Amino acid sequence: MGALDAYLVAYNLGCMVGWAYALFLAAGSLSRTRGDLTAVWADASAPAEIVQWAMLLEIVHALTGAVRSPVFTVFLQVMSRIVALGVALVAPSVQSHWACGLMLISWSLVEVPRYAFYLNALLSPKGSEGTLYPVFWLRYSLFGILYPTGITGECLTMWAACSTPALAAFLPGGLAVTLVKLNLAFYVPGAPFMYLNMVKNRKSAFKKRYPPPEKPRPPERGTQFPSDGKGGRSTTVAGKQVIEVAIRGCGTEAAAKAAERVQREKNWRFNYNKHYMAMVRLGCETPTAALGCARAGLQWMNDNMEFIAPSGEKGPFERVVSKTTGKFETGVVHGTGSLSKLSYRVPYNGGWHPSSPKAPPANAVLHGDALKAQAAQWAARGIIEQDAADALCWTSEYFAQGQSLKGVYFVMIGAGSAMGPFPKLLEMGATVVAIDIPGSWGAGGPRPTWTLWKRLCDAARASPGSLIFPLGKPQASCTSDDDMYAASGCDLMNQPGEIANWLVHWQSTIPADAKVVIGNYTYLDGDLHVKLALCADYCIAKLCAARQSTTVAFLCTPTDIHVCPKEAHDAAERNYGSGLGSLGLEMLAHALSGGKLLVKNALAPVKSASGKEIHLVDGLSVAQGPNYGLAKRMQHWRACIAYDAGHTVSSMVAPSTATISVIHNKTFAWAYGGMPYFKYEIFKQETTNAVMAALLMHDTLNAASPKNPKNRKAIGIDNTLELFRTQGVHGGLWRCAYKVDSIGEVSALIYFAGIASPAFTAASAVMLGIVAMMNMKWQ
Repeated sequence: MGALDAYLVAYNLGCMVGWAYALFLAAGSLSRTRGDLTAVWADASAPAEIVQWAMLLEIVHALTGAVRSPVFTVFLQVMSRIVALGVALVAPSVQSHWACGLMLISWSLVEVPRYAFYLNALLSPKGSEGTLYPVFWLRYSLFGILYPTGITGECLTMWAACSTPALAAFLPGGLAVTLVKLNLAFYVPGAPFMYLNMVKNRKSAFKKRYPPPEKPRPPERGTQFPSDGKGGRSTTVAGKQVIEVAIRGCGTEAAAKAAERVQREKNWRFNYNKHYMAMVRLGCETPTAALGCARAGLQWMNDNMEFIAPSGEKGPFERVVSKTTGKFETGVVHGTGSLSKLSYRVPYNGGWHPSSPKAPPANAVLHGDALKAQAAQWAARGIIEQDAADALCWTSEYFAQGQSLKGVYFVMIGAGSAMGPFPKLLEMGATVVAIDIPGSWGAGGPRPTWTLWKRLCDAARASPGSLIFPLGKPQASCTSDDDMYAASGCDLMNQPGEIANWLVHWQSTIPADAKVVIGNYTYLDGDLHVKLALCADYCIAKLCAARQSTTVAFLCTPTDIHVCPKEAHDAAERNYGSGLGSLGLEMLAHALSGGKLLVKNALAPVKSASGKEIHLVDGLSVAQGPNYGLAKRMQHWRACIAYDAGHTVSSMVAPSTATISVIHNKTFAWAYGGMPYFKYEIFKQETTNAVMAALLMHDTLNAASPKNPKNRKAIGIDNTLELFRTQGVHGGLWRCAYKVDSIGEVSALIYFAGIASPAFTAASAVMLGIVAMMNMKWQ
């Protein structure tokens, strides 16, 4: 047993004994008074107060990673108790209220089995799965009654205290009463959240302990991770190996040592970010290192990921897929809209916030001078970079001069993506070549996928643009529109060869000088995202090889590691110490969290071999996981390779956006709600779509774009990784004082409390006063 486990055993044992003694005293009190709750606090509070204050350590445990518990949930649970305890001590008259006794008994009954469970798990060789069943059942069942009784006791105790002279006099102007009432308001959203969180935990715990019988796995087909030699296909093993190889591709002695550290890493899931940062920093040292890294990484994926063909042939991805000879039929839908009087329009009525969650109304649209003014304001506030604002204005002016996208072709892999530019491209007259899931999936079920193709085709018909898409049979043989929708689409993970063949054939049918863009807008959870990225990369590489003038496009996530402009770095440096820092609280939060909260965003620059300083921003969010990181890194690798080969690469950072898939998680929604305090703007999906589409059009149409490699010398791009410092629409992340991965919990608390700096001061004064009083009591 290590030192940490020994400490946790002692902590949990002490807390269990303390709460058990409090419960014993409470039971004795009830027995003596024949069930009178008003005497419980006086008889049993001494041990309860000690172990309740000790619970503050659990916040530290979560913040430092000593235990894997969600920091925000632990904070809510502990601080709700601490506030209730503090109120009872500040206003002693409420200690004889029956609610105070109910509160103490509820706490004791729920905590004894909880700490017994933790203690049992620490001492069992099987961890939590080896706990005694009675302890396990009590841990995950008693809350059903005791959470409501405990919350009732806490709320009534605090409410009773609000009418006491002691609480009113505790802070000047009755501020303590106001703060307690504010705290009571938090229970409205907080209590259901905590209760439902325990319901979720109970389901998860019982399912883990008593898993249902495994269903027979379907036969493997299509794109697969390599075998791990143990009968499985571990994404962790593959993820480590590809990053190790990519780092070695940098070709330096330092890179070789960094690759060895990847090999030795024991906790890839939670430490992969450190190795990604090392990889990017090594790539920044020389242009050769960046390209060597990108080429080695993608080559490993093609050589080691596997593909299982319909014929049963199985082998390295690229070798097997390249043997594919089939392709699709082609469907076409032409729009009936007019190209006259086009105006580039951006839906906007402010950023997203829980208080303003709806899409901009139809009349909330920016265009012309209003759009240019908003672009300038975003740049001035540090929400987007100046070159992004310039590109947005260029696109607006381009269409104001009577231009359109007629004759420009955009291949969208993932055409139905929520973040993709599909509707704006059609609106401005482009021809969109749509790659998305087969319309035959889900036939007869509640969510048939042919509805996706109906949506895409209907949008095309109503626009001045056109839609081209793969079909499983000739369009002329489709008996109806519904029949055509069902025959539309393709399976990217199982048909990458057929899709690539179809694209190469299609491009041969259009003029040789036509502008063609291919972009990847796909996303799925976990390992599927990596598989999609690999298959999309194969299609991109094949089309680029067939047509040298092809432009490549990606939407970069803001939560990644990017080269950023010196101006953004300097702004982050200046912003550090403002806001929360004016009270010194950011230093306190940073220290108490073991260096995990409110981490400085501005990093030391990388000094390249030529002496140039390259600035980085670390937006990587560990919670997203290494599969997400790998999929996005593969897109970076392709962007670097294509840019070096002479292709325009429209790849820029998009802002944090309130898509349904993100904000359905209430914790993310709360964090988004507090981020404006840190000078962020969370974009609504409709705004992001329009802004990022405008930048894509700019890069495609403007020969002076910084994304065009012909201009790299003029704008100072020596290393292909510097491509990503241009035209950033990061929503404030690059210029924020703190790393995005270190402000989530604080942002949620700021939103949840509805607080600003003065309230922080008052809350701090209350807590310091309570602690000081407790110190005097125990001396």
